[in-house]
Amino acid sequence: MTPEDFIASISPKVQNIGALHYFHPAAKQAAESLGIDGFRFYFLGRAGVLGDVEAEVVQASFGYFEPGLLAKMWTTGKERANFADTAAAQLNVAYQIGAEQLGDVDGLAEAADAMGQMAAAVDPAGLPLFAGFMTKEVPEDPAAAFMHQSIIHRELRGSVHLAGSAALGLPSRVAHQLKRPNDQESFGYASAMEVTDAQRATHSQLEAMTNAAMLNHAEAISSEQRAQVADTVDATAAVLAS
Repeated sequence: MTPEDFIASISPKVQNIGALHYFHPAAKQAAESLGIDGFRFYFLGRAGVLGDVEAEVVQASFGYFEPGLLAKMWTTGKERANFADTAAAQLNVAYQIGAEQLGDVDGLAEAADAMGQMAAAVDPAGLPLFAGFMTKEVPEDPAAAFMHQSIIHRELRGSVHLAGSAALGLPSRVAHQLKRPNDQESFGYASAMEVTDAQRATHSQLEAMTNAAMLNHAEAISSEQRAQVADTVDATAAVLAS
């Protein structure tokens, strides 16, 4: 399988697989056990891999969110729960989903190993959130390991995209609005903003830049490995969708 076919095939599915644990019913239970709500669990759990940093550092790593909302969720979340414990609990939700739903999917161990090889070959410079997740130990259970690597792959693409947005001078809010126009309110914005034709053109350039970077990363594994990962991602997406 070519890198182009590989990235086109897996990227949208891994985007969903790697985010499934954020607001899963098990996440609500985990959040309540830590004394926080599900929204703070998302921020504190995902950014917890960065350490005890200021909200501005989380904003730089997340992008997209309205800064005031992000700062409130991060700072009040840290007041109520430990960021490291929350990060671990959030990953455990993903592992639980894998254990409960992916037992009949073939090739999980092989796919996780190949995705791990791909991630390990990435230069993490300029990709702080990806780098933070790379410090976490990969579980031994194949289903959990596959979920772990799906999260890392998602954070890799997201970090590359955000770095590209900065390189092109395109505000992350503009990139977010063009990519997800129906998700303004949930990201803290009262209304949509005006987007210029020049910004739309830059966004198209950003998408091409992101895909090009991911193609380079995909070349770290063989054509056979790419095909195997793609098949496993397809099977996993079908199971989780059902």
